Amino acid sequence: MEAILDSFKGKNKYIAFLVFLFVFGAILGYFAFLFNPEMVVRNMEKLLGNILKISRAIGRENKLYIIGMIFRNNIKALLFMMFGGILLGLAPILGILFNGFAVGIVYALNFHQGRSLAFFLAAMLPHGILELPAVILAAAFGLKTGAELVFPGKSSRLELLKKNLKESVLALGILVPVLFVAAVIEASITPYFARKFF
Repeated sequence: MEAILDSFKGKNKYIAFLVFLFVFGAILGYFAFLFNPEMVVRNMEKLLGNILKISRAIGRENKLYIIGMIFRNNIKALLFMMFGGILLGLAPILGILFNGFAVGIVYALNFHQGRSLAFFLAAMLPHGILELPAVILAAAFGLKTGAELVFPGKSSRLELLKKNLKESVLALGILVPVLFVAAVIEASITPYFARKFF
């Protein structure tokens, strides 16, 4: 367990940068909808495909199916950003930026449809307080891998790559269970809170 916890050390500056990037993406998404809602609505399936699929499934499918759907979607995103860091850090950067962009669109769409801030928070926070930190942490592993491949300093790129990939694999021991719990919350608890403010 100590090795797993140790794998999270030394990621603070990457986490801070990715939080900034997420917020920047959310602002971009919000204003993209504000300035050209027609274009966003026309491309909604491309921009929010997975979010829309999950929203449609909730209420129609059984809970286990929805949990599996959400968990699979989040694991794919996590692995893409964590291990896609070998592409010089581009995968985590683009992944977090796009996630922020999608949240910004959802935030703007929420008000466009006449819903309250309380509804948006109820629909995002119960699972988001676990899901978002897990995804950002995963992206931090990927970004560190990419950054050290580009700027290895006096160390060997191969040794740094091995070290970072080992840390990433160890971190899955915490991040995967967290994402599973988030999926359970999103499928069973989030809809209950969202209905309260609909």
